[in-house]
Amino acid sequence: MTFSFDTTYKNLDPSLYSRVTPKSIANPEIVVRNDGLCADLGLDPAELNATILAGQDLLEEPIAQAYAGHQYGSFTVLGDGRAMILGEHVRDGDRYDIQLKGSGRTPYSGRGDGNATVSSMLREYLYSYAMQNLHIKTSRSLAVLETDEAIRRRRKEPGAILVRVMNSHIRYGTFQYVASRAADELQRFTDYVIDRHYPQLTAADRPYLDFFDAVMQSSIEMVVDWLRVGFVHGVMNTDNMSIDGETFDYGPCAFINYYDEDAVFSSIDKHGRYAFGNQRPILRWNLERLAEALQPLCTRTALTYDELESKLDEFDDRFDAQYYTMMRKKLGITSDDEEALVDEFLEWLRKSNADYTNTFLELETTGTFDDPAFATTEFEQLRDKLAAVGLDEELMQEANPRYIPRNYLVEQALDEYLETGTLSTFERLLNVLENPYISKDMGSQFQQPPPREFDTEYTTYCNT
Repeated sequence: MTFSFDTTYKNLDPSLYSRVTPKSIANPEIVVRNDGLCADLGLDPAELNATILAGQDLLEEPIAQAYAGHQYGSFTVLGDGRAMILGEHVRDGDRYDIQLKGSGRTPYSGRGDGNATVSSMLREYLYSYAMQNLHIKTSRSLAVLETDEAIRRRRKEPGAILVRVMNSHIRYGTFQYVASRAADELQRFTDYVIDRHYPQLTAADRPYLDFFDAVMQSSIEMVVDWLRVGFVHGVMNTDNMSIDGETFDYGPCAFINYYDEDAVFSSIDKHGRYAFGNQRPILRWNLERLAEALQPLCTRTALTYDELESKLDEFDDRFDAQYYTMMRKKLGITSDDEEALVDEFLEWLRKSNADYTNTFLELETTGTFDDPAFATTEFEQLRDKLAAVGLDEELMQEANPRYIPRNYLVEQALDEYLETGTLSTFERLLNVLENPYISKDMGSQFQQPPPREFDTEYTTYCNT
């Protein structure tokens, strides 16, 4: 079976999207394909040839979505500048956007060329695969195809298309666009989003208030999961915030090795706006922008802006509750208190700058890692305190991955492909990350952090 499209977004006002055509590609080649995702979508990999996946054999007319967003705090009107939705694939009543990224220019491209590099698309494939298996809600990558183009970003390399799958690509920034450019459509659009993503709210007494509440909760759960595994998204603009709580747009993302709340890897984040430890306050800021975008509903419905602000006032308590629940699981604490001990542990992490992932594995089994931070009296005393109330093995093994996509290993895998055309390192990483909560006899390299100077020098790029 190939895609079964029923694209309901086309039923919305035409100002919210543009009908587009993918660029012509003579000889697309599949570099990597996610056959497990094919099975989840009810697709036959044998029928998904490169021509279909590259948008050269269309089942219906694709669309590029319009949206806006606050990029590093500044409001901008945007849209899919190098992406287009082939269609909404329906499987057993569930609906998925099938999007091509790097498929050519659209009416929203501006000065962009609409292209993507093979290294950046393989990077997104790897990170989204890891996040899925780390049990974090995320976009997924169906395939990466290499094109016959040479694309120059920091270096010249082959072009590529990523086939991305999401519940939808509706963002906070989509609401900002509708509110600023098509305000008369806002209620109809919000009803559409509720019906598509939060259908349990369609019969609610206060559907729009409950909708904002549900988006806030799903977003809190997403960011707390990022903090659980040490993920730095890198570009938390409002146009990169899914209304459904899906992590997506793996541009300048990375994972922390040594614990550092000020960790920033993106080349364009000069002031640390999206640093690891700043993702919580940025989420609150983004939700404030979403509330502002919903404000026109207040003149047309029973919703009031005071009610939205009251929901926002709950943010800190709700985030704290979610965060401390997560940290108690990481530390194997079975009770519902011990926040002071969690805070003491976090303070030790800040001072020691220990490897974040490996610290929890060392707490489970002493002597696993040869790290001076784990041989200190402070760590031994802290472990004794934790052992008195926690270190429950089952809880810890569910919350703490054995493996993450270590930044330096990801770069090695991408460099190998660019230099030799082989995916051996890339495939070994996929193998390790297939189940990152189970130790594998793969050698210690997949658990070892890089030299400390690597993290201080490591830089990621958007590659747009």
